[in-house]
Parts: sequence; C-alpha cells; structure tokens
Amino acid sequence: MATVKRKVIVKKIPPGGNPNPPKPAPITMSQQDYEKACVESHNKFRATHGTPPLTINPTLTQVANKWAHNLAQRQKMEHSPDGKYGENIYYSSGQQVTPEMPVKMWYDEIAKYDFAKSQFNPHTGHFTQLIWRDTKQVGVAYAVSGEKAWIVANYDPPGNVNGFFRENVPSKK
Repeated sequence: MATVKRKVIVKKIPPGGNPNPPKPAPITMSQQDYEKACVESHNKFRATHGTPPLTINPTLTQVANKWAHNLAQRQKMEHSPDGKYGENIYYSSGQQVTPEMPVKMWYDEIAKYDFAKSQFNPHTGHFTQLIWRDTKQVGVAYAVSGEKAWIVANYDPPGNVNGFFRENVPSKK
C-alpha cells in the first residue's frame, strides 16, 4: 500500500464569490460615445455658471487622442508640451471610468477657487479651464493600457489666461 502526501491550500473566498475577480475594463464605450457624454457633462457644469456650451472640434479630438495614447504608451501622467490648446488630463487605474468621472474631478476643484481674487491657482486650473467663458470648442479622447485609462480634453481658445479670470470664471448662477 502506498502513502500519498497531500497539501491542502485553503483560500478564503469573500461573500459573493471569486477571491481574484477580474479587473474591470477601464472604459467600455466607443471613443465617439465617450467624448459626446464627456462634453455633455462639461456643458452641465458650464450651465451652472452661465457659460455657453462647448461644441466638439474633430481637430481637438485628434490632438487629445494622440496625447492620451502617448501617455498610455509611456505610462506617464503629464501635460502636453505643445501648449497651443487648453488641456485637462485624468488618469485612473483598476476601475471603470465613466465620462462624468474626469469632468467631476476637474470641476470639484471649485472648492479651492477664490472667486474674490479671480486669478490663476495651480490647484484649480482644471476647474477654471472647464468653465472658461471664452472657450468654445473641446476635443476629448481616451487611451487604455491594461486596467489603466488616460483621458485628455483639449480646449480652444485655451483658458487660464492671466488678467482675464474675472470675466471668464463666473460664480454659480
């Protein structure tokens, strides 16, 4: 009679199932649908400040797409050195990113913006660009690498111009 040694490995499985659930796909919608929903989110926030709605510009979308893919390829989070357009960027890992998420994060910088001073603040630049009154067009794109996502929005004309904050960053209506 042979003796068999067995090693038993016990894994605790959390309620609901798989102890190693697959990571969610960062974005599950097409670039075009994502951009459209992201711009709608921009315009909802802009409306609360009385700034006109943005329209999608295909050239800006191409610029945003190129930079988002550059960031994903290099696994970096940094603004484009181009500087021709206004730019907001967003990065996420390990979760699904809805079109509203980056826009809300950018907008939430309002908590740090001083409307009485009406000037540039590096902690509120995403917010001020998002609602900048003189900005008319935007292009939004994303790039995915594994469970990571980069979202880039480019704006024209660009915002955050020193000396023009009071007339371009109004408080809520």
